[in-house]
Amino acid sequence: MGFFLKMLQFLLFVMTLKTFIKHPILQYVANYFLAFAFFFICRIVFVISNLNYYNEIDFSHFLTLFKGGMKYDFAAVFYLSAVSFFMMILPIKFVFNKIYKQIAKYFFLIPVSIGIFANLFDSAFFSFNGRRTNFSFFKEFQNEDNLGGIFLRGLGDFWYLTIAGIVLITLLIKLYYNPKISKEDFPWKKYTLKTLPMTLLCIYFFMAGLRGSLIIDEDHRPMNMNNANEYIKKSNESAIVLNTPYCIIRTIGKISFSDPEYFSKDKLEQIYSPIHNPKPQGEFKNMNIVILILESFGKEYSGFFNQNKGYTPFLDSLYQNGLTFYHSFATGRKSIDAMPSILAGIPYLTDHFFMGMYSNNKVNSIASLLKSKGYYSAFYHGAPNGSMGFLHFSRLAGFQDYFGLTEYCNDSSFNGMNDFDGHWAIWDEEFLQYYAKSMGEIPQPFVTTCFTATSHNPFRIPEKYKERFKEGPQPITKCIEYTDNAIRLFFNKMKEYPWFKNTLFVITADHTNQTLSQEYTTDRNVFKVPILFYHEGGIKKISEKLFCQTDITPTILDYLNFDKPYIAFGNSFFDQNDTCGYVVNFSEPLYQISKGEFFLQFDGQKETGFFIPKEDVFLKNNLLGKYPSQETEMLNLLKAEIQQYHERMIDNDLTIKE
Repeated sequence: MGFFLKMLQFLLFVMTLKTFIKHPILQYVANYFLAFAFFFICRIVFVISNLNYYNEIDFSHFLTLFKGGMKYDFAAVFYLSAVSFFMMILPIKFVFNKIYKQIAKYFFLIPVSIGIFANLFDSAFFSFNGRRTNFSFFKEFQNEDNLGGIFLRGLGDFWYLTIAGIVLITLLIKLYYNPKISKEDFPWKKYTLKTLPMTLLCIYFFMAGLRGSLIIDEDHRPMNMNNANEYIKKSNESAIVLNTPYCIIRTIGKISFSDPEYFSKDKLEQIYSPIHNPKPQGEFKNMNIVILILESFGKEYSGFFNQNKGYTPFLDSLYQNGLTFYHSFATGRKSIDAMPSILAGIPYLTDHFFMGMYSNNKVNSIASLLKSKGYYSAFYHGAPNGSMGFLHFSRLAGFQDYFGLTEYCNDSSFNGMNDFDGHWAIWDEEFLQYYAKSMGEIPQPFVTTCFTATSHNPFRIPEKYKERFKEGPQPITKCIEYTDNAIRLFFNKMKEYPWFKNTLFVITADHTNQTLSQEYTTDRNVFKVPILFYHEGGIKKISEKLFCQTDITPTILDYLNFDKPYIAFGNSFFDQNDTCGYVVNFSEPLYQISKGEFFLQFDGQKETGFFIPKEDVFLKNNLLGKYPSQETEMLNLLKAEIQQYHERMIDNDLTIKE
């Protein structure tokens, strides 16, 4: 309670600055406290909007998180209004020219207003990607033709945030204070002399605000996004401490990869190497490979894995008749992280692979590796060609053809743009039928991948299904039911082909999305996605082994008895040396590893958490130091994978040299 009383006193003090502070620079600086107060309100809105992720946090810890957030708010406001700031603190009387002041005013109001909207709308987007939006967002959607329409739809879908933004920005404009000067108090001849010390002091505080410290010396490094770790207990709490404008600005042109040098070269290779040297158990199988990547299909939507009715009755029937996993995970929280993980065994560690500076590195993938065995390959996605960067990555990964919205509309067997959902892509039912038809026409053996789209925000389904698939506890659930039915119809079509029984189907999801229960909001479970290998008459097993998206390509290759070396940051299910499996993922800013019954978190420098999820589902009991041998083994394995990843990215060493 004392904290909020102090905040109230502080705000009252700000409101009286106009009365008690006469110096024009200090009159202008009062606007910064106003912007800071509005950023503080945005943080409250963020927490309220995502309370289901944070309802375990006690009040005192919230105060700690908000305290850390103040540093980032000051820094963000300074970043956004730097031009206006330096325009107005100049120790010359020209700064009080009417037109000049108006220009400085707009250089303050426009960037800060954009920052307020960015903060508010990240309150909604957090549930989709599990972190604050950064500059990679603009790279991810740079090829979208309908970005303006998507933005307008977002304004409507999250109307309450739109209204909040309009109210805050209106208040910001109304309360903005244009400094005035009195010739009696500040004669022009003496203004420069009296103002220069104030200017220097403002510059000092500006630099201190950006650095997050009043002490500016070599021993006090400027803060960055990782400093949010100082205040958090769980990785998703960093989103409370940070703010969106700061994250976007600090990741512009960011070079994320550097060699951490945890181990010497020899030691590194002893602990972990991503090089696979297969030992086939028989002749190579010329089976067709069909990989379905389902948009936002979190594991919690399945009744099979949660002992309830669920929303995926058809997929649940497949889980019982193929190879699936009780403990299966994604490596990241975005679609652009899933493709490299699933198709090339490249995890999301530190940065999004094909949106970063190493996005043109040579890689081996399921398509390029099977090409050596005479396979044809194709990638399918019902969105406009180039959307999400998928076309770029499919080409990099060696897929020979790409089938998107353009190709769908050119096929007279379908209804073209009449089947477009109006926002993202062709409806899943129609596009999966197109996918099935196309596979009946391409040469065998083949490896194809289809990325679905309907279970994506804004979570719409065709009008004809609105009575059949009704609104559930979250908007996404009706889309999950719709796409599950579309997959059923897809399989019905596939069974018509004589080569159906010679086809291995791999079904997984890119990432999780809206949560239905607290169990799936933890740092570990927020990555849980289904992974299924289905081959009619083939292996049938529900495994307790830990399994990850990066394990998919090695498992496919082992199942086919592939016999050539390759690089992948994952392990085959059939690897006898890895009986329990392990999973690595990145919950920014923490690296995570699950192995056996244990779960460890690491910030790049030190361990921050060690848990036994089976006994402690909500990860409340931190056991750091209680299991030293297991901690050391897991930490070394995690460090080695991080180092291998960074070194090979930097050296463009992701393929076996000819």
